[in-house]
Amino acid sequence: MATISVADIAFQTHPHHLFVSSGIGGSKSYVSPKKYTLNCRKHFNSKSLCRKCLHKSDRMFKSSNFMCCTVEIAISEDSITVDNGGRLALVVDDDSQKSKLLSDGPRREIPDWMARRIGSVRPKFPPKKIDISEVNTSKFKSLELPNPSEVWSIAKAKPKDGDTLIEHVIEKELIEKKRKSLERALQRKTIQWQKTPEEIKLEPGTGTGREIVFQGFNWESCRKKWYMDLAPKAADLSRCGITAVWLPPPTESVAPQGYMPSDLYNLNSAYGTQEELKHCIEEMHNHHLLALGDVVLNHRCAHKQSENGVWNIFGGKLPWGPEAIVCDDPNFQGRGNPSSGDIFHAAPNIDHSQDFVRNDVKRWLNWLRNNIGYDGWRLDFVRGFSGGYVKEYIEASNPAFAIGEYWDSMAYEGGNLCYNQDAHRQRVINWINATGGTSSAFDVTTKGILHSALHNEYWRLIDPAGKPPGVMGWWPSRAVTFLENHDTGSTQGHWPFPRDKLMQGYAYILTHPGTPVVFYDHFYDFGIHDVITELIEARKRAGIHCRSVVKIYHANSDGYVAQIGDTLVIKLGHFDWNPSKQIDLHGTWQKFLDKHSDYQIWFRI
Repeated sequence: MATISVADIAFQTHPHHLFVSSGIGGSKSYVSPKKYTLNCRKHFNSKSLCRKCLHKSDRMFKSSNFMCCTVEIAISEDSITVDNGGRLALVVDDDSQKSKLLSDGPRREIPDWMARRIGSVRPKFPPKKIDISEVNTSKFKSLELPNPSEVWSIAKAKPKDGDTLIEHVIEKELIEKKRKSLERALQRKTIQWQKTPEEIKLEPGTGTGREIVFQGFNWESCRKKWYMDLAPKAADLSRCGITAVWLPPPTESVAPQGYMPSDLYNLNSAYGTQEELKHCIEEMHNHHLLALGDVVLNHRCAHKQSENGVWNIFGGKLPWGPEAIVCDDPNFQGRGNPSSGDIFHAAPNIDHSQDFVRNDVKRWLNWLRNNIGYDGWRLDFVRGFSGGYVKEYIEASNPAFAIGEYWDSMAYEGGNLCYNQDAHRQRVINWINATGGTSSAFDVTTKGILHSALHNEYWRLIDPAGKPPGVMGWWPSRAVTFLENHDTGSTQGHWPFPRDKLMQGYAYILTHPGTPVVFYDHFYDFGIHDVITELIEARKRAGIHCRSVVKIYHANSDGYVAQIGDTLVIKLGHFDWNPSKQIDLHGTWQKFLDKHSDYQIWFRI
């Protein structure tokens, strides 16, 4: 008995008729125009014979009786057995029949009315061209697309006034912004509640011991309404881990940058008005940032000339005369006592030994603290007067944090930086001692050493005692480390840090003890905002503070390796090293940051 499909039977009987099967035992089956009886082989000889009769209709013959079996069907006329695999198997079982169906097409031609309808809805394609001459002479116009400017774009669409949907979206964004702000505030409060009493305690020389300072201006900031420009950045600074912002000098000044102050109580400066300054400080406080004021106490510019034509008569709320100027200032004929420090030749040097001067300065600092909102001080050019006066001013104004700028030259030999810079860092520490430790100082020594050390001279990063070579190595809690400021960098560029070594420089100061400072230009203009943020996160995760212990494992021409605290290890340079290669480095370590030959950081897990 031959086994073929119902489709074969249909084509043999009426080969030019369309045949479609839905499967025996399915809903309906279509066969050729002849009556057949389909019997189930399983029940062929039984009393319960399954039978499906195909009845003639006006076009096709369809079954009307339900079949119980779907596996094998016998067609009684020719005793042919069909293996039914369902609709798809019946139609496509035989390649020759498929080909015949496709080649012969439907059993009838498409009616004219259908052809017209199809022609009316199909795309109007141009007629096919045979050769170039026909193409050139054709009057058929090619497809013309509109200009991009004429096409509506959602990216360029502007919201319409009064659009309810737009207003709803804006309102939703504002609510989301407030929600995130509240979450950050709650998180900061939670962190504060978890701090130990030692961490909460404030000392003017160290702050909390975990401060990260941001210098919030450069030499050109006075050309803008800077307070209004800086205030919106408070949220970003706080989110990135900054704890204190150093603001520019606030007073009226002969020079727009603010370092030649005249009327100390006039805070309308090139950076903005007094009200704008207070708003800026308020924004810092809203994001739990300390606001450090840049105060110039060493010198002050006079408002009037004396009878001799010398500018030594002061105006404003503090109308001092020549008696407030040191007598050894060669340019301003002062009648005070000799200077207790170095002379600044561009303006009259104030005699801080005078009681009335010190009292006026203390009242002014307290006015800045209580009325304007400053939390601490950056003290300009402290080489010009004794640290003992600074101590008096700090004790009177009680700042949360104070930093002194003691900047003098390092030791060089033959144009190269000397390895031993002990004398230089000793002068800075002597000044800090004079303040009774009430103020910290910029670690100029570490900055100078990093300039050379990061050019494959990493051996400079360890002193003969095995400690860091700057102020950080001798008095880390009072060392304020930095790479650049408005004087050394910016448009002045008196002592710029090597541009290609900035990432290594920040990796060093942000993972070592002391209080690190991030410069505005580097954070917002040099494209390393996220790099610095990652390093700040590493510092906080490792719990590094201004007194953290440093253990140096390697410091040679190839690189530098040190452990800071109990949980962080850093490697600078290109040599092959990891914690597993250090015999005396115990514990399990996981890599946190990998900047290849610049630096790598591991945490103990």
